[in-house]
Amino acid sequence: MMKDMMNDMMKDMMNDMLKNEYMDALNKIWTQRRHLPEIQYFLDTEFTWAKNRQRPAVVILGTGIPEELVYACGVRPYWITGGSHALSSWSDELVPRDTDPVSRSILGCIHQPQGNDFSGSLFIIPLVSDSMRKMAYLLRTEGRKIYTVDLPPVREDKNAVERWQRQMLEMTEAISEHVNTHITRDSLIEAVRRVSAVRTALVSFLNVSRSRPDIVPDCARLLIQDSYYRIQNIDEWTVRLQVMTLKVSELTQRYAYIGQNRPKVMVMGSPIVFPNYKIPFLINDVDLNLTDAVDSSVLKNYLSYNRNDLMGSRKRIIKNIAKVWFLRDASAAYVKNESMYGYVSWLVSRRNIEGVVYHVLKGQIDQDFELERYEALFSQYGIPVFRLETDYQYQDIEQLRIRLEAFSEMLTQKRYREVKMAK
Repeated sequence: MMKDMMNDMMKDMMNDMLKNEYMDALNKIWTQRRHLPEIQYFLDTEFTWAKNRQRPAVVILGTGIPEELVYACGVRPYWITGGSHALSSWSDELVPRDTDPVSRSILGCIHQPQGNDFSGSLFIIPLVSDSMRKMAYLLRTEGRKIYTVDLPPVREDKNAVERWQRQMLEMTEAISEHVNTHITRDSLIEAVRRVSAVRTALVSFLNVSRSRPDIVPDCARLLIQDSYYRIQNIDEWTVRLQVMTLKVSELTQRYAYIGQNRPKVMVMGSPIVFPNYKIPFLINDVDLNLTDAVDSSVLKNYLSYNRNDLMGSRKRIIKNIAKVWFLRDASAAYVKNESMYGYVSWLVSRRNIEGVVYHVLKGQIDQDFELERYEALFSQYGIPVFRLETDYQYQDIEQLRIRLEAFSEMLTQKRYREVKMAK
């Protein structure tokens, strides 16, 4: 009986840690909201996702699956993307100590005793890393219903697109069978329309808000992007974002930017997922402007389908969706990630990015493989790179703060020298 009491106390403590983790991050963003009470909806979306107990039909680990195909089956995808140190506690007995924090957080979310009911869920797992393969095996041995998708690592392989298309066809049929619905050509077109509306709204929002941190603080902008993976209603989320974009555009025209002109930095590498905003908060604290957060999911915002992609049979449309997605996917699983490299090249050549924070979560060695190539790219534009390795814990925060402060000072001095030389 004493053991049961201790277990109950431990569960209550961990649940309190999870609640505090979310509330601390949400409150900090709320206090930065400036002129935008509309941000409350997106904060609520994140908190509701963490608080409410659900019974999701289809669960996607990570973001590397075309959600259009899930929506076409008549269900809302439930994404688990990591981001919580508190949730990691529930995976301590399942994985080695040095497992990367994203995997630990995902497993903790699934195994949280007072969390969601996943007993009837179909787990879609893209095998983009060794950790994902291990998780798929672990969940399957627990008796959970698993569908794995193997990402072809060499995009230039002449059979790669065909392999991906075949897997997407089979996956869609598996989802349709699991939820007992009949996917149709019309449901596919409607799903593409809804998801495309989200992407258009998000790109519009980023375009008007990126250069105005005085109106939309950097961390609030990141949270709004992240909240897409926590939505209950895709159409409401889209409309809310469209309304906010109009408000931001109006405020931008009404008020001149008279705030501090901070050096502009881009963060890339390991994904930064709410509520673990340790790095964005620190970047803000040391007077840097985080203009872009570039990770494996960023290019999906720019996916688009032409009219011909949505013509023909159901099978043809699924294959076209899969092909468009595959050619723009920016997963770190690719041997040579040309899509990501091309996008980053476009960013640095067209925007005033003054520094790069290369964020690597411990255990995610895939992110480091192409760092040398990016350093060579950034050096062509005279852009300094700061590699930052961390995890979801906060013990290193003061050490990181000191290092980021030095990076910020270097960028400020560099800007001062360039202005002086231009006179």
